[in-house]
Amino acid sequence: MGMANITSVFQDALADQAKAALIDVVARNPRTTVKELAELVGTNPTLGGLTLAELVGHAADGRGRSGMRRGGTGRKAAASGGSVHKRNVRTESGRDAFDEEVLNALRTLGGDTVAATSLREDLNADPTQLRASLNRLIEKGVVTFTGKARGTRYSLSE
Repeated sequence: MGMANITSVFQDALADQAKAALIDVVARNPRTTVKELAELVGTNPTLGGLTLAELVGHAADGRGRSGMRRGGTGRKAAASGGSVHKRNVRTESGRDAFDEEVLNALRTLGGDTVAATSLREDLNADPTQLRASLNRLIEKGVVTFTGKARGTRYSLSE
């Protein structure tokens, strides 16, 4: 992976973490004002792409007054009423098993220009664990990516 790719992957991961942090903060502080949000976005421009649906829309889908559940917004998790399935990726064998799950899901979803949200929903996976897996697979040369942030799409290498 070239320096430009690793920098891009790192910047995208930072932006994703900033968005997740904002969603969590707003869920824990429902009295946050629009003015406070505007100031926060002003000092953190990467948050500007976050939609209102992502920020507060989940309170209306039966998740309760506190808003979002930690661990993502996957439709499978919301539909089942459960949380995302966190894998044990603390060991090399656990990471390898999850990477294989990700590859199989990528194949099932066509193997070409697949959005991370599609993979996350198919696997009912934790977003952070999925991102780490995709980065490992990119570094191994098994998966390629195009685009940035929400526009990132993953494909199986030829």
